[in-house]
Amino acid sequence: MENQIKKWKISTIVLSILVVILVVILIKPSFGSPQKIGEDTIGYINQELLAGQGTATLGGIKKSEIIDGMYEVELDIQGDTFKSFVTQDGRYLFVDGPLDMSETLSNEAQSLPEMLEKESTEVEGWFQEITELDVCMENNKPIVYFFGSDSCPYCEWEKPIIEEVVAEFGDAIDYRKRYDGTTDVDVLLNYSQGAVPTIIVGCKYYRTGAGQSLGEEGEKEALRAVFCRATGGIPSSVCGE
Repeated sequence: MENQIKKWKISTIVLSILVVILVVILIKPSFGSPQKIGEDTIGYINQELLAGQGTATLGGIKKSEIIDGMYEVELDIQGDTFKSFVTQDGRYLFVDGPLDMSETLSNEAQSLPEMLEKESTEVEGWFQEITELDVCMENNKPIVYFFGSDSCPYCEWEKPIIEEVVAEFGDAIDYRKRYDGTTDVDVLLNYSQGAVPTIIVGCKYYRTGAGQSLGEEGEKEALRAVFCRATGGIPSSVCGE
């Protein structure tokens, strides 16, 4: 439930930074009063979206003042309030509220992710090395995050390459592939404005974007070099003496 709510909370922020998209979900038409449509909408959210991982209740429903033909629906999910929109025939649910592009985004939304504001230098493969940070480890292994998506062609190009290099390092690193769009999103948003692919190595090294311009072999060499930096040259069979 925590991940579901977190995804719901951050979706508008991420979309406002990257691209204005309204996510449209087809629901069963429900002709009737606004209250009936609101109740059917809540039923759909509880059954299909939250799927037993939490409960949404209807805070209120009213005709939208900014979009013709839409109702504005206020949802309460375990104490948190969200705003969504549903067509007046009860057929389409817009999970993310619309953004008015005539209004300037808040300073909070415009601010860079925390790690992008830190001083860094470029190393192999256009990775950035954050000067002030030490390599973070778990069980004496640097954590390597690979954030991607099945629908992202650059991620699909990068995935077999990084996984081949990861296999070469064996137990020397802690590899965490994140393809579901919900797990460790807070980590991603510290280094990126939500874009994928993003690779984070030991907290200290990061890059958003695939290494296609390097070619497959060039990208493997770049990944090996950055991984070796994070592991301190382990294993020697990969990193050399």
